[in-house]
Amino acid sequence: MDQTWAEPALSIAGQLPSELPVAEAVSADFERLYTAYAPLLRKIAVRKFNVPRSDADALVHDVFATYLVNQEAVRELHPYLIGAICNAARKYLRKEDRERALTCDQEPCAATPDDALLDEVLRNITIRNTLAKLGEPCRDALRRFYMQGETTAAIAAARNTSAGYIRRLLTFCRTRAHLIHHAMERGR
Repeated sequence: MDQTWAEPALSIAGQLPSELPVAEAVSADFERLYTAYAPLLRKIAVRKFNVPRSDADALVHDVFATYLVNQEAVRELHPYLIGAICNAARKYLRKEDRERALTCDQEPCAATPDDALLDEVLRNITIRNTLAKLGEPCRDALRRFYMQGETTAAIAAARNTSAGYIRRLLTFCRTRAHLIHHAMERGR
């Protein structure tokens, strides 16, 4: 479809657009434009993007409203309208996806945390708070032994001490962590 809408053509009661008042001429041209392109734009939104028909009508209206405001900047009408409906449909789908993620169309809702997730979060917070209260020597020894899998001999060599001292330090740190944890549990 080429841009034939600006050519003089008969409109309201056989008058040329130049014979009509300006507002009526613009209105008549816009009405013809809308009548010609609205079905195509609606079809693109519904078939290509699976937008519900009622929402597709609103998107088509929005595209034409935007065109009406910016029509001086439009060089080629057909590509502009096709691109505008595609962009409007994509924006609509992104918005629907965000809303669907929040409201959860499915049962059980994937966005609703289950007990295992809540327990894991609570456990992580508790461990962080406990380690924060232990002090650096205990945190370092426990991290290296449990998280990095180093042996007591390797930790002792890095600290320039004996493996027996590291075993006693680990025992002391575990006992202290246990006491801190129980104190936090009682404080709830």
